[in-house]
Amino acid sequence: MSDGSGGQRALVRLDSAEVAEESREEIRRVILFQACDEWFALPIGFVGEVQPLDRVTRVPTAPRDVLGILNIRGRVLTLFGLAECLNIPSGREPCTHVVVLDLGDAELRIGLAVQRIGGVRRVPVSALEPPPPRESGPGCLEGVFEAGGQVVGLLDLTRVFARSLSDWGIALEARTATERQGADQ
Repeated sequence: MSDGSGGQRALVRLDSAEVAEESREEIRRVILFQACDEWFALPIGFVGEVQPLDRVTRVPTAPRDVLGILNIRGRVLTLFGLAECLNIPSGREPCTHVVVLDLGDAELRIGLAVQRIGGVRRVPVSALEPPPPRESGPGCLEGVFEAGGQVVGLLDLTRVFARSLSDWGIALEARTATERQGADQ
């Protein structure tokens, strides 16, 4: 199948406008993790680090969504459980890692207990679908997408921590974790 130029003829011709449009698609970089036996994601811009979960100290009068506190490199971190935050069952497997959140305040050290880490992914915004409706009040998901054959819920931290954000003096809406495809990481 030659086009006369000595090379192979293209099976499909791509319009340069289509290629340019695809390259401008907005991408969300997220970290995938399993908690409560379900897969979730957070925009990478809100993640400071991931650490093994070790030696959680219970706090007797803490709210039910606070699992306790732990020491990471000499700094105290408040550990939250997603099951308690989202009011869903905790899952069969124990939590083994903590996703340390970066909410823009160096003094506020909080983390989420998770069962396993699935890595960092790039998710086109067009792949996000609206979250399924909830029977009891607003959900805590910004949307859902498919990754590796699993449905993944993209968490909206403004909803997950709705009760606490104003107490902490933090407005997460101003922080963005989107990027253009092809931009430097």
